[in-house]
Amino acid sequence: MTNPESNIVLTCIAHGATIDNATIFKSINGILQNQINESTVIDTKTLSVRAFDIYIHTMIPVSALKTLFVFEDVDVIVQHNDVYRQNKKLFVFDMDSTLIYQEVIELIASYANVEDQVREITNRAMNNEIDFKESLRERVKLLTGLRIDTLYDKIKLQLRITNGVKELCQFLKVKGCKLAVLSGGFIQFATFIKDQLEFDFAKANLLEMDSNGNLTGNVLGEIVDGQCKADTLKQLCKEYNVKIEESCMVGDGGNDLPAMGTAGFGIAWNAKPKVQEVAPCKLNTDSLRDVLYILGYTDDEIKSTTTTTTTTI
Repeated sequence: MTNPESNIVLTCIAHGATIDNATIFKSINGILQNQINESTVIDTKTLSVRAFDIYIHTMIPVSALKTLFVFEDVDVIVQHNDVYRQNKKLFVFDMDSTLIYQEVIELIASYANVEDQVREITNRAMNNEIDFKESLRERVKLLTGLRIDTLYDKIKLQLRITNGVKELCQFLKVKGCKLAVLSGGFIQFATFIKDQLEFDFAKANLLEMDSNGNLTGNVLGEIVDGQCKADTLKQLCKEYNVKIEESCMVGDGGNDLPAMGTAGFGIAWNAKPKVQEVAPCKLNTDSLRDVLYILGYTDDEIKSTTTTTTTTI
């Protein structure tokens, strides 16, 4: 492992095309020297023209360190420099606004002319301002009477996979990772995305329909909220014989925070401000492929892995 004597690694990832290593390093080093006297910079490692690692040794907890480094166009991810950083065996993703750009319930709501009302409730739920279960019930009630069975295929055609998702997932599968989507949305779409990305598992909510194919305004079975996501992540770890430390959760909303806290590591992807404040780390770039920098992989390593896969196929 690179720099085994360091116990913390800071991964700096630029939102733009390049990163000014020297300036960012100087700023971080200044913060460390001014506020954490026992911190010692061990070394740096270039991951790409947009990302690099800084290895440090300190007794200060990661939770305290991650609040110190705030840059306008650069994310600084703070984590333990241990064997689990790269040794991930389970990645769990939220779906709406994470694996895909849209919120599916808002696409459905547009057919019922209640998109604005649904969006307002969704935003409050993602900001952790209201209970997710209650928010889902409120939104689904607004869809009562909508003929949904004929809309599934239309809406699936509108779904757009987030930039970098396919490359990230291809790489993780080559490394032997199990992949899962846990969605507070609906199972028809979560299963569709699972199949598109060749995931191992999908879990989401089921809308109740009457005999005519119209929505009743109810959700059947257990609602997939934050606690359900966390519990399911733990169940998947047991099923796949994966240590919790070898798991990672990626999401954007308040209902993803319990699973982020349960997993070995959690990544808030272009999340709501309140979620970014409390998540293990935040990533605000335009490609989910950048998660591989958080894991410590260089561009050369990423290219080598994906090129080998393509050649083999």
